[in-house]
Amino acid sequence: MSNNQLAQLVIRIGLGINMLMHGLVRIPQLTTFVTKTAAGFGKTILPAVLTNGFLYTLPFLELICGVLILIGGQLSRWGYLLGGVIIAMLLFGTTLKEDWAGASTQTIYVIAFYLALRGLDSGSRSRHR
Repeated sequence: MSNNQLAQLVIRIGLGINMLMHGLVRIPQLTTFVTKTAAGFGKTILPAVLTNGFLYTLPFLELICGVLILIGGQLSRWGYLLGGVIIAMLLFGTTLKEDWAGASTQTIYVIAFYLALRGLDSGSRSRHR
């Protein structure tokens, strides 16, 4: 394996496990997760029905994202894209409630998904040489 392929494997396993476990640990306690997290959005312009709907869906999206990434191949591409979309939605809510520390952490995820997607391109170029 080349260094690029090893790097792609490392980021795939790391992001895949991270997203998978975000979903897996939240699903068994879904109502508690939604209630606790939604409380932080009570003073924002987001309607409770929108916030709760998103929060009830989030762990399942995270789980799917993690599985797609871990399976690899073309599915990891879609997993990285889904992860980027999830993080964009989370960033919207996090910045809306002015949680800049949380937004900083989520920005690290944006960079990780960007690098993972870029790595897919560099891996395919090295295979075609």
